[in-house]
Amino acid sequence: MLGLLAPTDREWLLAVEGDLDRLLSDHAHCELKAAHSALSLVGRHGGEMPEMVAPLVALAHEETEHFREVEEKLRARGRTLGMPATDGYVVALRKVAREDADEVPALLDRLLISALIEARSCERFKLLAEGLGDGTLRLFYRDLMASEATHYRLFARLAEQRFGESDARARLRTLAEREARLATSLPLGPTVHG
Repeated sequence: MLGLLAPTDREWLLAVEGDLDRLLSDHAHCELKAAHSALSLVGRHGGEMPEMVAPLVALAHEETEHFREVEEKLRARGRTLGMPATDGYVVALRKVAREDADEVPALLDRLLISALIEARSCERFKLLAEGLGDGTLRLFYRDLMASEATHYRLFARLAEQRFGESDARARLRTLAEREARLATSLPLGPTVHG
């Protein structure tokens, strides 16, 4: 799905369904981190790639709206937002991308790592949309799944526009292979994207 080479273990769904409050809190923080990441890309690389500014600012706005929606779901359950956890998946994905970073433009990897994170979120939202016992949350995640797929395509398209379709797709395949190793080796946790 969306460039991913390894599926999430179905046991992940069982693990998160047992602690939906933790899942929702983690998800809320992931939405904030996604908004921050988009704005960070604009701040750092908007001058060299001005065509990314408007779509990434819009994406950041959408991600903050998703944060609001997830936080409302949490409050409706009588819970509050917990402290953010370190995102081992994102840290590990960035680390494996740096294995050959001297040979690859930093912006290309930033865009493609963002694409893979969005793809993994989409894949996990699909699992939640199909498998959660809570029908309201199933519908919620079905709607968010479509957004994540759109975000994946946005980051992939920006990489292709800036670095050429062939180079961007080749690098995406390399990073997807590394991401697949991570996805199958990291412990199951509540994280919606890794």
